Amino acid sequence: MKNTLLGMVTALTFVATSSFADEKTVAPQELVQEFTQMCLEWANDDGVDAKDLNKYVLDCVNEELTSNSYQTVSSVDI
Repeated sequence: MKNTLLGMVTALTFVATSSFADEKTVAPQELVQEFTQMCLEWANDDGVDAKDLNKYVLDCVNEELTSNSYQTVSSVDI
C-alpha cells in the first residue's frame, strides 16, 4: 500500500514538473524587434510581395523565437 501511494505521489510530481518545463519564456521586445528587422531583410532578399510580407515576417520571427526557446507572438510591427 505504501509503495502504491509513493508511486502515485512520484508520478504526480513528475507530471507537475514536466508541465512547467514545457512553458516557454516571453522574449524581450528588443529581441522580437531584432528578429523582425532580420526577417524583413530576408523578405527583401527573397523578393516577397507586399501582400505576403506580414505573414512571411510573422512566420520567420516565430521560427526564430521557437528555435531560441521563446514563446511565439501573434503579430509583428512592420
